[in-house]
Amino acid sequence: MKLTYVCFEGTPEELDASATVRRMLPSVLGTVEDVSGTVLAVTHPDSDEDMDFGWHIEGDVPGVAAEGQDTVKAQLAFNPAAQQFIDFLAKAAAWDNVGVHGIKRKAWQVGEPLDYSSYLRLRREGSQYGGFAYAFASTGLINFRLRHSDEIEKLAPQAYSLTTGNLNYRVNILVRNDETLKQALSLAKLAYDAT
Repeated sequence: MKLTYVCFEGTPEELDASATVRRMLPSVLGTVEDVSGTVLAVTHPDSDEDMDFGWHIEGDVPGVAAEGQDTVKAQLAFNPAAQQFIDFLAKAAAWDNVGVHGIKRKAWQVGEPLDYSSYLRLRREGSQYGGFAYAFASTGLINFRLRHSDEIEKLAPQAYSLTTGNLNYRVNILVRNDETLKQALSLAKLAYDAT
């Protein structure tokens, strides 16, 4: 499986004026009128030069099954904090009975591989609950099976509360550096212990 991610960011006028965009999309005529959520290219915001984060993942991504390795590595290539995300997975996947899984799509049939293109589900095997954490490799966002509280705010000041969605999954953090990695691991341990 091979995935290619490309994202254009800017106003329609800036995108129309970009030499890089014109080279990458020679078949598109006219102006850009709508920017969709589909990722198409990565460029540095201050220039027309292609941006390469330089992440080439050697070996396996910790905890991820062989069927999901290529997909997760492709997503990590665009995460500026790929190493911290990998460190998060390595530490959390090493806890007792933790599995790192893809997801079953609605039309999933027995015997089909899991889908690793959206997020990873970290689950304590044997638990009656779902995952204790849901991790997005492309962005570094992690959602925890926790409700926001004063304790969580002190433990992880970079975490933020969600106001919609499942009541049991209301705490998110974006892993961007070693400090947010440390906070994410503290939250993950709290969620793991509760499941």
